[in-house]
Amino acid sequence: MSGQPQCLMATALAAALAGGLAVLTLAAAPAHAQAPAELVPPEEIENTYRARKQGRQLYRSEKYQEAVPFLLFAAERGFKDAQMQLGQIYVQGLGGVKQDPMQGIGWLGVAASGKTDPRIRKRYKQVRKIFPKEHDETVEAIVKQFIQNYDGRRTRVKCELESSAGRYTKESRCRFIDESAYPSLSVRG
Repeated sequence: MSGQPQCLMATALAAALAGGLAVLTLAAAPAHAQAPAELVPPEEIENTYRARKQGRQLYRSEKYQEAVPFLLFAAERGFKDAQMQLGQIYVQGLGGVKQDPMQGIGWLGVAASGKTDPRIRKRYKQVRKIFPKEHDETVEAIVKQFIQNYDGRRTRVKCELESSAGRYTKESRCRFIDESAYPSLSVRG
């Protein structure tokens, strides 16, 4: 990360913390995250994979503002790549998206939790260092709330570290636990 974006991020962080975000409360988890452990409907599985794919393509094309709703759809269901990308967008304020370091660290924190790609964990630690020590408790509370709401357990998403063909490093791969119950799914993780 170059000096200028980090300086801008630190300025936005200072403004957010000074503006009373130290008592930030997150909205309740979405209704789909509150449901008991029932099979996830096949339409939701397919819609999530489509949203994740669309969000990833828009992110790679640097169309960040367009990517946010698609990434959010997948991130709320526990997909670590979408969570990380959404965190990056908010932390840096990419593509005209309003910079929101607290929301960004929340998404990066949940993406870095559990079984995850080491690169995601490394990025979370880099961004985490930017936050002043006196706000550790607030930041940890935000990350804890994001993990509670969006780690994938409630939406029946499981993430594993897997090796890809021709690669030495392992990457996170997230899937719905219920995929196997629907052999006719047109989109899979």
